[in-house]
Parts: sequence; structure tokens; C-alpha cells
Amino acid sequence: MNHEFWYLSRAAGFTAYLLLFASMALGMMITARVGTGGRRQNLVFDMHRFVSVLALLATGFHTYVLLGDQYLNFNVWQLSLPFLSPYRGVAVAIGVLSTYALVLVVASFWMRQHMGFRAWRMIHVLSFVLYAGATAHGIAAGTDTSQLWAGAMYFSTSLILLVLLVYRVDYAMRQRDEARRREVVKTASKIRRLAA
Repeated sequence: MNHEFWYLSRAAGFTAYLLLFASMALGMMITARVGTGGRRQNLVFDMHRFVSVLALLATGFHTYVLLGDQYLNFNVWQLSLPFLSPYRGVAVAIGVLSTYALVLVVASFWMRQHMGFRAWRMIHVLSFVLYAGATAHGIAAGTDTSQLWAGAMYFSTSLILLVLLVYRVDYAMRQRDEARRREVVKTASKIRRLAA
């Protein structure tokens, strides 16, 4: 029996995962202003959006190329709906749900002007759940998980994103503290003017 479709799906899955990682890293660099000053901000945002679309396309290929696999004989519904897969049902369901989240996040790029910044931001927070789901899917459903290189990839990409997240949270807290300090200085200045 030929396994070309299975191999193609595995390769596309790793490609999609690395593209998702790159998109997440670019997104956090934008929000934390890491190397994105001046004109580069728009360029990095465009790269972030483009890589997200590529991740979605690679995920679609990873999923639906399995229709050609004759070993498990997947149908469209088993690949599209959670908990219908005959192969590692829960792990594949996590992958399906993560794909839905990816579709929503990618679509939000073009819906931003219609939904407002706050709603757009909330949808983008879903990216962290999506990434965790993609990682869990890859580890639990992947036939390469036991390979050292695959484990190293999951670990290193997750660690990099964790470091960027910590930096992003620290950056947000510093920004908030600076805004409060400016407000205190502004209020004290007003009080001094009134007292004079």
C-alpha cells in the first residue's frame, strides 16, 4: 500500500506548525514593539498577516490531502468535524478545533474595521489557545513525535513564544506604569497651578 498522502500530510503539518509559530512570534513582536519601529511596523504586520494565511493554507493541505490515503479511508466529515476521526479521535478533534480557531483569527484581519479593535484583539488572544491546541495535536496525533528532532521543534518553538509572551506582558505593564506616572505628574502640575 502506498503512503504518499500520509507523508504529504505529515510534511504539511510540520510546515503549518512552523508557519503558525512564525506568525505568533511576529504578532508578539508587533505588540511589544520588538524591532518593529518606524516604517518596519507596517512591514512586520504585513508579514504577520501573510504568514498567517500561509499557515491556514498549509493546514488545509495537511488535512485534506488525507482524502487520498487508502489506509484509513478518511472522508470529508471525519476530517472536518471533531470526534469523527477513526484515527486518534481526541487528538484529531483538537486539531480540527484549532483549525476552526485559525480560520477565525485569519478572517479577523479583514474584518477588523467592521468589528472594532477590542473585539479584534479578543479574537487574536484566541491565537494562544490555537497554538496550544496545534502543539497538543502534533504531539498526540503525530507519528513523528517520538523523534528527537520533532520533540526539539515543539519544545524550542514553545519556549521562544513563552519568552516573547513574558516580554510582552512586561512591556504592557511598563507602558501602563508610565501612563500612570504621566497622569500623576499632570495632576500634580494642575494642583500646583491652582494653588499658586
